[in-house]
Amino acid sequence: MSAADQVVPGRLLAGGAVVIESLLGAGSIGAVFRAQHTRLRRPVAVKVLHRAFQSDVEFCRRFYAEALAMSRLDHANLVRVHDFGQEPDGLLYLSMEYLEGKTLRDLLPESGLDLERIVARMSQVCAGLQHAHTRGLIHRDMKLDNVMIVQGEDDDSRPVEVAKVCDFGFAVPPSVSGEVAQRLAGTPVYMSPEQCRGEELDVRSDVYACGVMLYELATGTVPFLSDDVRTVMSQHVNARPPRVLARRPDLDPRFEDIVQKALAKSRADRFATVTELRTELRMLLRESIRLSIAPPSSARSSLPDWLEVNSPTSYMPPSSRDPGEILASDPKGWMKKLIEEQDPNAFMKRIGELDRAVRQLAARGEAKTLSTISSALYGIASEGTHARGSRANLATGVLKLFSSPEILAPIAERMLQHEEERDTAIELLTRSGVAGVHAIYAARVKLATEQAVRVPFVQAMKKLEAACWPIVKAALERMPPGAMSGSHPAAAELAEDLLLAVPAVHEDDARRIVTAYAASPVGGVSRAAARAVTRVLREDARPLLLELLGRLDDGVRLAAIAGLLEIGAVDIHAVQRIAAFLASESAAHPRVQAAGITALANARPEAMAAAADVLARVVAASGHHDANVLAAAKSLVVIDRERGLRAVLERASRSVEPLRSHLSALASA
Repeated sequence: MSAADQVVPGRLLAGGAVVIESLLGAGSIGAVFRAQHTRLRRPVAVKVLHRAFQSDVEFCRRFYAEALAMSRLDHANLVRVHDFGQEPDGLLYLSMEYLEGKTLRDLLPESGLDLERIVARMSQVCAGLQHAHTRGLIHRDMKLDNVMIVQGEDDDSRPVEVAKVCDFGFAVPPSVSGEVAQRLAGTPVYMSPEQCRGEELDVRSDVYACGVMLYELATGTVPFLSDDVRTVMSQHVNARPPRVLARRPDLDPRFEDIVQKALAKSRADRFATVTELRTELRMLLRESIRLSIAPPSSARSSLPDWLEVNSPTSYMPPSSRDPGEILASDPKGWMKKLIEEQDPNAFMKRIGELDRAVRQLAARGEAKTLSTISSALYGIASEGTHARGSRANLATGVLKLFSSPEILAPIAERMLQHEEERDTAIELLTRSGVAGVHAIYAARVKLATEQAVRVPFVQAMKKLEAACWPIVKAALERMPPGAMSGSHPAAAELAEDLLLAVPAVHEDDARRIVTAYAASPVGGVSRAAARAVTRVLREDARPLLLELLGRLDDGVRLAAIAGLLEIGAVDIHAVQRIAAFLASESAAHPRVQAAGITALANARPEAMAAAADVLARVVAASGHHDANVLAAAKSLVVIDRERGLRAVLERASRSVEPLRSHLSALASA
């Protein structure tokens, strides 16, 4: 019986909270229905898995664990999971955000998309995936059909396209084989070589699938296509992907390099993360735009009328208005006239005015206008000769201003203090390299007494990723001892913010610094260091994370639990430490207890029996929050059904509503 046969319109799920309305579609894993959430009073999409998955205990355990992880994802480019569970008749379901839009496949023309649309859509896909990856989830089935394009709004309420990644796959447990395993394995034309070989997957498998999607968005077809699944899988493992440029010679050759790297046979040769892939795509687009700003002389005669000299955007020599004011009112028109100016003397005069204008605009924090100027100057600077006095030489001279503290400092300060144009300001500062990073750090130090600048500072540094590490490292190493002890509050806050910005760098200095700050008695500092531990140490973080579990600070414990889950290191030692703070209902915040229960549900196989013992004690104990008792009960039933049902019935017999009803429903499921 298929999932569609099990569910009919009007059926109630989740204790009556969800009412099925109609079938939206069916696939190899299950069916998706439109439903109404009676409490939220809005439509939802409900995915129901086929009956073949419902009786496998190991699969159900993984389903609960991964569905719980999915429900905690919160990103604009991911479909949100509202609820999940198993009905009394065994039916497994996920209740998700209902989207009205089209898939990437629906919007793909036969000839493929232009570079700008490819980068815009895949950048959002990568952003959503990275959010999931950093929380230990791999998609496993990335394809154009699993990306919805919906209408949204930007910060200025203008309509924009938003990409939503949906339909995460589930890990295939050893107990699942044959046709059922094939359903879970993924879509053959998008599968990575290691996925085709049935190996354990990591985030680089999603990178490979994104490479296939890039190829398809550019050419209209996938690199490997055959009616025979085994042939396709063999090609993924052994065959070199055909060249994109053979089908799309109009694309930038560097796009070919990006796609080929994403499609590398060996994981080690691919982008290590989807963030690296996203960064390369955006840099490529930025460079392509810079080089295309100045049209070749042969094309200028074919410009449309509204771009010609007598158009409203024509350059007007300044009279009483200063260059900065004129540029701010019409930056694109002004820069267009500069680009088209061929008279050397007139060009030099305008460059001189531009030099003064950049200083004026920077003092006012006009990031958007300065970004337009910077892009146009890069285009001119890329022209032929750089001989003294040439157009390229003069443009390069003005570009040097964009690396000077005089220009960058007010931009960085305004970026931290004002939300408008923040993204543009960060992009402009990033374009300036180390000088831009230093300007952001200097602005944070200067504005140290303003608490409101802390969050945007961390956000900006995170967007800079690995580029910010040299300055973060130097600042943390020079921090006064008071930052570690708490006797210097401003320094402690700065250290906390810098630790939150530590990127995923894998070097000895990063390990040393993060480990040292994790020992700080200052709550905020040690919490921030605990969050950085997994990013820096990866699998080697286990001993330190176990030590952090013993801290009394709830934030440190939460970070340690999240890290252990991310690297799959909830072993017997972790179970024992979690048991210690679950033993007393008042020993930890309910949120920490909930995280501990989630970790126990994801214990390693050799620690599963010990985890079940701890969960049974939580179910039996009085004083825990009802939500935590119910979560522990669900996990215990999945790990050891017979023991779990006994514990659930015993606790239900002495509980009051609504916990009694929830436990009774779980026992009868």
